[in-house]
Amino acid sequence: MEKRTGRNLIRNNLNFKNKSNNMKKLLFLFSLSAFVLATSCNNSADTAATEEDSIEIEPETYMWQASMNDSTGKLEMKRDRPAGLDSLAPGPVIDFLNQTNPNIKLVYSKTSNDTCYVSIPDAHYLTQQMGSTGPVHYTASVVYNITEIPGINFVNFDFEEGDHAGPGVWSRKDFEGR
Repeated sequence: MEKRTGRNLIRNNLNFKNKSNNMKKLLFLFSLSAFVLATSCNNSADTAATEEDSIEIEPETYMWQASMNDSTGKLEMKRDRPAGLDSLAPGPVIDFLNQTNPNIKLVYSKTSNDTCYVSIPDAHYLTQQMGSTGPVHYTASVVYNITEIPGINFVNFDFEEGDHAGPGVWSRKDFEGR
């Protein structure tokens, strides 16, 4: 049996302290590794989400609304809200226009070269009930939104002519200074 002398107690105590310090060191290293791993994974997730958000909405991609400037009396086109990249095609743009103008049913016909062909089967509301500025606002909104689609510069409208509007081919330039 070992004698309990001061020297043996100190030696045993030192061995215990070394084991305890080693455990503390291991626990500290494990905690530090877990923290580094957790924060590095979290940062890469945040970065990916940020990159994805910047890809979804481009600053040049908007839906347009026509309005009248009260002080000048001229037509103004305003970028209303961002459009997703997947909505830059005739179908989604025309769906948007039909939702914002439920009294006028715009129908996509075809795209040829740089012209999008649309029709309005029942144009009575557009040509007879919107007054004289309403059809200008509507056709401007249609032209600006459809010509937002890459490669489209003109919109060919086909509908029965009325008192305030008639069919024709329009571009953004047709609304400058109106």
